[in-house]
Amino acid sequence: MTKTLVWATRPSHQNSAWQQQLARLDADILTIPLLAIVPVMGEQDRQAIKKNVLDLDHFEHVIFVSQNAVAHAFKWFEDYWPQLPVGVNFYAVGAKTAAAVRSYGITVTECGEAMNSEAILALPALRDVSGQKVLICRGKGGRPKLAVALTERGAQVRYCELYERQLPVTAHEQSLLIPAATKHVIPLFSGDTLVNLMCVLPATINRNRIVLVLPAERVAEQARQLGFHDIRIAKNASEAAMLESIKLALLSQ
Repeated sequence: MTKTLVWATRPSHQNSAWQQQLARLDADILTIPLLAIVPVMGEQDRQAIKKNVLDLDHFEHVIFVSQNAVAHAFKWFEDYWPQLPVGVNFYAVGAKTAAAVRSYGITVTECGEAMNSEAILALPALRDVSGQKVLICRGKGGRPKLAVALTERGAQVRYCELYERQLPVTAHEQSLLIPAATKHVIPLFSGDTLVNLMCVLPATINRNRIVLVLPAERVAEQARQLGFHDIRIAKNASEAAMLESIKLALLSQ
């Protein structure tokens, strides 16, 4: 029987814990981080962050789109705000992002199971924001939907772009060791990771032997355009939801 290989593709600082969950499955695990999260280093970018952080007390709402956004933002907050300003409402996309905010002793509103921009926009506190200032903490080059919708509602929106997503330098070397005569279940937590997969996927691997497990229809459509056929869409981008979809994919092999 042809074995099935499940890829662990999360950024290195998240991949170890993710591998521990995958290890409970009846499958071999391939560890190959396909995304690296690095702080922005350009002087202009860092000055833009500093301005946003110094203006933190001017914002009614601050939205964190990921755990990485929380980690990088609070490094800056701690440098300039020994005590965060009062009157700022904090929001998080996803339960783990919310938990990361709460770890700093901050009250935060999360958007529930959907874990996307649409769910944040449905929150009552963000429906009537005319004339209010909103800061979105994220990585460079994220989806514009959140800012566009809030601007249409009359908000003054600024981005605080704290980190960049890159392809890890080791990914190409690791990809050369991937066995071709195998079935592959590849969970990818974002469209950026899918793009990076295309950069390293060996030509010897038949895409008909690949099952992609993805967090949203938006990413699935991107995968279809790239020629993938067997695609499973998880309930959301949480590890629990992704793991459940991986289990179902393995049962179908």
